[in-house]
Amino acid sequence: MPMQQFVLLPREGLRPTDSASRSILDSLHAASLARPLEVEELPIAHRPNIRILDTELREGPMLLEMEPADAQSINTHSGQFRVTPVVTFEAPEPVNSPDPSQLGTAAAPTNPPTPFTVQCVETRTRRLLAGVRVFATGGGVNDSGITDGGGRVTLTLAGLRLERLWAYFYPTHWGAYRTDIPIQGGAVVPIDIDRVSLPSPDAIGRYYSASVFNSATPVTVGVIDSGVGPHRSLNVVGGRNVAGESPGDVEDWKGHGTHVAGLIGAVWSRGTGVRGIAPGVPIRSYRVFGRNKANTTNYSIMKAMILADIDGCDIINLSLGGGPPDTSVEEAILDARQHGMLVVVAAGNNFRRPVSYPAAFPGAIAVSALGVERCFPSGSCCEGDIDRPPVPTVALDEFIARFSNFGAAIAVTAPGVGLISTLPDNLYPNPPYGVFSGTSMAAPVVTGAAACLLSRDTQIYNMDRNTQRSTVLERLVLSSCCKRGFGLLYEGYGLPDPGLV
Repeated sequence: MPMQQFVLLPREGLRPTDSASRSILDSLHAASLARPLEVEELPIAHRPNIRILDTELREGPMLLEMEPADAQSINTHSGQFRVTPVVTFEAPEPVNSPDPSQLGTAAAPTNPPTPFTVQCVETRTRRLLAGVRVFATGGGVNDSGITDGGGRVTLTLAGLRLERLWAYFYPTHWGAYRTDIPIQGGAVVPIDIDRVSLPSPDAIGRYYSASVFNSATPVTVGVIDSGVGPHRSLNVVGGRNVAGESPGDVEDWKGHGTHVAGLIGAVWSRGTGVRGIAPGVPIRSYRVFGRNKANTTNYSIMKAMILADIDGCDIINLSLGGGPPDTSVEEAILDARQHGMLVVVAAGNNFRRPVSYPAAFPGAIAVSALGVERCFPSGSCCEGDIDRPPVPTVALDEFIARFSNFGAAIAVTAPGVGLISTLPDNLYPNPPYGVFSGTSMAAPVVTGAAACLLSRDTQIYNMDRNTQRSTVLERLVLSSCCKRGFGLLYEGYGLPDPGLV
């Protein structure tokens, strides 16, 4: 049978609690990588094909390679250990496609097909934009494509009316959302797209421009993502690459993790750039997504969370999801809570589907995405995210984003539509700022709010790093929230109160 990867764990939890298990792990960690295990090193019959792939954590999970039959032998043995399969979690992406319910179907249209061309142009410079993701619907039919070097893409709908069009060009541009456009066969539909520029009003400025972070309290945040930085406005103090690359390579190859980190703690310098919720908070980057890789594993996530504890992080931000209900990641969240840390997780961008994993696990602070009309340019993609509530709410211009997941697991809500934040300045030098939408953006707002609240409560900060500490910290955050009127399934306890943060 083919070899597969598994994670070796104690019979209960992520870290051994008895001396016998620790002794076995010590001998395994002392072993050479990728060599067969010996009989006395693991309490199962001798299996020469079991190999050690990673030994970095001295008292934590270990990555092994073996045949499934060997895994079954370990799990049926009454010894101190068990194994769980390696499973994958998707790389975090901003919202870059419309709600499927707003698109047409593939049913045979009653109107004749109408081919037409969309041309995307940057508003100010009139530069033709290549690489724009365009979606359109009309006459019960939808079509999509990506613009070429001339900023053009040819689509085909039914009838003579373009009902809706979305053009996504994150993070450097706001994209476009248009409705009810007449079309004719062969016509060119011009779409102007605004470039992100500063200063620009967004929901962070509306709610949290006066947030207070006490830097005298050494609160530290761990960002488990695609890496962080480089960016001059971020206080990155360390971290680890756990994606099978150089351990010290914690910088961001994608842009997502840096955007997340900026929302948490970017410093607004001499009137330029953007301001995070907890300006200057020390951030540790745990890169779990390898360069140009589409996913990470439960093992990498577990490893990152344990390292965050070893490094003294107080709050962990997980703006990722899309994985299975893997029990080992659930245990990693509980392990983090048992070591005094708060775990804030994005609820997912699946357009009103149930909260995704790992946000749905007990112990996670699952965050939905709040939007605010007029906190993004008119005609931008963000307008397509508006889903007005059926009943009046506290602020009539607020909404829970159309893309946001919801359900009983939601703990809080926070701005997540059209947020401007930092980008790696080696990838986006002019300027190193951009816009994303998603629950990935809402989670770090809550992380930043939690950092502010903890920084001003030294009694909680100085507690022993155990479950009581994380429970009291969670209570501090949840009790700070104010209801917005959307209901528990959409907002949980509500929005972290700007007046308290």
